[in-house]
Amino acid sequence: MGPNLLLLLLLTLAGQGSVGSLPEVLQVPVGGSILVQCHYRLQDVKARKVWCRFLLEGCQPLVSSAVDRRAPEGTRMFLTDLGGGLLQVEMLTLREEDAGEYGCVVEGAAGPQTLHRIALEMLPPAPSLKEEEVEKTSKTGVLVDKHFSDPVGSASPLEPSWDEKRAPGKQALQDSGLSQLSLRILLILGVVLLLGLLVVAVVLFAVMAKRKVQKM
Repeated sequence: MGPNLLLLLLLTLAGQGSVGSLPEVLQVPVGGSILVQCHYRLQDVKARKVWCRFLLEGCQPLVSSAVDRRAPEGTRMFLTDLGGGLLQVEMLTLREEDAGEYGCVVEGAAGPQTLHRIALEMLPPAPSLKEEEVEKTSKTGVLVDKHFSDPVGSASPLEPSWDEKRAPGKQALQDSGLSQLSLRILLILGVVLLLGLLVVAVVLFAVMAKRKVQKM
């Protein structure tokens, strides 16, 4: 998916709604996407499901299970009732203005019921490969780690990008080259030291031999 990150949030709350509970914090870089799965009660299988953005005045419906999923071009939000008590929501190509609180709402016989709420926080966009190479060059070979931390207990990267997969290989090659250079330097120093000791031994041997001859 290039720089985009697809995050999976499994929301396992079913039965009674979670109104009043703290929203689940989800941090995503600009341009990323999320896939949210909410569980609802089986008796609400035919009820209308809504993905809301919660504002001061209340729930602002963004997409509903009653609407045809074949949305017009440019739509970035989709809601699918998978049946069996499972509701799936997708938000694609996230922008800075998408930051806020969202939630799955079921309009059952007992009235609207919020299954779960998330607090979406937008982070700076993930750096491209060119930006990483420029930063690596400007910092004399030090590759700065730009990966974002996962929100605690809420999401994790679905699959690393190709750039992330081959970055460890590049680092391994650099480490191998440095190790070989260090080994060569040590070998050269060792040879020089041995030659120095040999010269000292020859000189001492010559001096001792000369003194012995003089005594005779």
